[in-house]
Amino acid sequence: MFGRDDPPSLEPIKSASIRWIIEAAIAEGNRVSVIAPWTLALVAHMRDPLSAALRQTVAKRFPALAHFTEAGTPHNRAHEGYIEAGFSVSFPLPD
Repeated sequence: MFGRDDPPSLEPIKSASIRWIIEAAIAEGNRVSVIAPWTLALVAHMRDPLSAALRQTVAKRFPALAHFTEAGTPHNRAHEGYIEAGFSVSFPLPD
């Protein structure tokens, strides 16, 4: 049985590159807050911002991967992330 603090399963994330980014962020100490559907993708929302080191690694390892940045709104914090084939990972931007 899973407790409230157990992270969500990454099983629904079928993009190998998106899953690699999530796992690399977790290895750095980040955490998946929730996995939720969005109009363009199933999104893994991360707890902490994307580290500069991971951003550089992703750029080198996956140069064709689409990166996005979205401004904050009254309802959502500003965030950035990556999207591929209906799957995405989103990191809050630092305040």
